[in-house]
Amino acid sequence: MTGALLSVRELSVEFGRGPAAERVVDEVTFDVRPGETFAIVGESGAGKSLTASAILGLLPDDAVVTSGSISLHGEEVLTATRSSVTRFRGSKIGMVFQNPLASLDPSFRIGNQLKEIIGLHRPAATKRERHEIAETWLRNVGIDDAARVLSAYPHELSGGMRQRVMIALASLSGPALLIADEPTTALDAVVQKQILDLLRSVSEETGGSLLLITHDFGVVSYAADRVAVMKDGRIVEQDRRDRVLTAPADAYTRSLIRAVPEIGARFRLAERGLPRRLGPAGGDRSPASADGGDGTAVTAAGPRDDDRDARPPLVTLRNVSKEFVVGGLGTGQRKRRFRAVGDVSLHIERGEVFGLIGESGSGKSTLSRLIGGLLRADAGEIVFDGRDIARLPKAELRRLRPRFQFVFQDATSSLNPRVPVGEQISRPLLRFGKAASRAAGRARAAEALDLVGLPSSYLHRYPHELSGGQRQRIGIARALALEPDLLILDEPTSALDVSTQANILNLLLDLREELDLTYLFIGHNLAVVEFLCDRVGVLEQGVLLETFRAGELSAAGRHPVTRALLDAVLPMRFTDESGTRGHAAAGKADP
Repeated sequence: MTGALLSVRELSVEFGRGPAAERVVDEVTFDVRPGETFAIVGESGAGKSLTASAILGLLPDDAVVTSGSISLHGEEVLTATRSSVTRFRGSKIGMVFQNPLASLDPSFRIGNQLKEIIGLHRPAATKRERHEIAETWLRNVGIDDAARVLSAYPHELSGGMRQRVMIALASLSGPALLIADEPTTALDAVVQKQILDLLRSVSEETGGSLLLITHDFGVVSYAADRVAVMKDGRIVEQDRRDRVLTAPADAYTRSLIRAVPEIGARFRLAERGLPRRLGPAGGDRSPASADGGDGTAVTAAGPRDDDRDARPPLVTLRNVSKEFVVGGLGTGQRKRRFRAVGDVSLHIERGEVFGLIGESGSGKSTLSRLIGGLLRADAGEIVFDGRDIARLPKAELRRLRPRFQFVFQDATSSLNPRVPVGEQISRPLLRFGKAASRAAGRARAAEALDLVGLPSSYLHRYPHELSGGQRQRIGIARALALEPDLLILDEPTSALDVSTQANILNLLLDLREELDLTYLFIGHNLAVVEFLCDRVGVLEQGVLLETFRAGELSAAGRHPVTRALLDAVLPMRFTDESGTRGHAAAGKADP
């Protein structure tokens, strides 16, 4: 296509050489036009990020471009010299990565990192000018207290703040093309929408184009002009956003769209007497369905709200508070006390799924760690099955710990990369006396894998040999092996693609029924929270604002903070150029 800013033609990338080579990007062709937002969407392993890496000249050492061409402003990228690629990277193409904490150097203040990049692109700028440019760009990306952020280290900033810094770093040279690889993963709905608005406004300000890499169809619906859908390294279809989302031509695209839970779908479909499951397979936990199959349509909903256990609540919190000391010597900031949780009271019934929502930094994870005994409360009571764990001696708390287990957001970092899966599951069993020998531990580990739909052969695998969904299943299996009463799930599906997320949610519902589990579920995707949870609590700056049944999430009279979270949800709806309102979920009715 003439006039394209970026033109990719029949691009193929392989890992390895010779007969054993594996093709991971297969004859991919697309264009990004000047001033547009183009999205590439697909599941994990589809080849999206590798395509972006090839455009940037940042492929891994063992990856080889075997055919195709990539041109930017008519200049061929693949055959360019290393110095040429280094020159246009940053000046012509900027990159915003998925994990801003890993992309920023933890040893240097934000100001030093910004000024270093400014110096590369404007070597004649004085020290004062570099400081002023850095401050200006932080303000451009919505950071009002620029002076404080310039003096801060990356770990002292929230996830949304770090992502804003990354956008400033990628944009300050005014690149013609900005590539954003999963830029809103693990961000709450409010911050997610702010980041997408920011990316689009930066592109408009610089006159450049935006290439979005994502697995989130809400992001596609909200931000993209055109979209390409990738599967197994190939583009299965591409067209205008409205056409792909309302009338997808490929069965794979339809299956992905139908795997996206929507607010209200659970209860609309409950009226039809359908089970609360995502996908026609429902509770199928076979290995074949472990990481996303075809045809995962929402068929869900059957609230458990009225099926209450007559016994006392499993968990009761009374006036729980927790403060941390921040700043002080070596931080560049004055020492002060920060209240992360303030005077929170709630209860979790046996067998229910209690959801916690709120913006980043609202205290959700801190509260979960208090409930799970990983942190000690400064004040209040945390009663678990009749015992106040906030006051228990360490030895007694340790004996109680198998009864409440965690499943964390990042399944990769929560597993030891150097230890086989079987040993990671069996070690806690031996440590807590749940297995009398290593052989007994391995047998229990195999049983735990069977619970999450993975074969016993996975006991000998290492985490890097598994997909993201499989690693999350391993994390669940490790927790279940100890036979807990309470599972604390901290954003367990936020980094997963839609079909893998659907399978994990189905799995959690199956396990709750089968093992009589109770869940504390922390999430920022309100559709997922409504789909999975029985009751929901809303946190803001450490304060519990309200609790309600999941079916009342959208009810009139919700707290303004809850309404703000709902308003920030990126729905699968849009208005096209003609002003016609469309619905992106093919086959789903507008509520």
